[in-house]
Amino acid sequence: MPRKTMKTHYETLGISKEASAERIKRSYRTLVKIYHPDKFASGSEAQAEAEKQMRDINVAYAVLSKPLSRASYDAKLSELSFRHPEAEPEHCAKCGKPTGFWHSLRNMALCPVCTR
Repeated sequence: MPRKTMKTHYETLGISKEASAERIKRSYRTLVKIYHPDKFASGSEAQAEAEKQMRDINVAYAVLSKPLSRASYDAKLSELSFRHPEAEPEHCAKCGKPTGFWHSLRNMALCPVCTR
């Protein structure tokens, strides 16, 4: 079963990490106009989905609109991406066989046969 990745607040608002405060506000207002639950039939599945989207949008905006909470969130994001990079097995740089290790910051990976 594929691993489900969570969207970041930046992805929720459809902006880059370098977005200005004005861009964050503009994106938030645009998304509110699109996903406001009052635009959908009462009790419909579309309205329920819009309510969920609005909750996500409001949470993202609440974090990213405040400089201190945004800085804290950015620090947490970079820590998570550093701590849990996508893991892939290493292959020997000479023969291409698996080394038995996972990708690391080493320059060149060699299998046990090629290191002898």
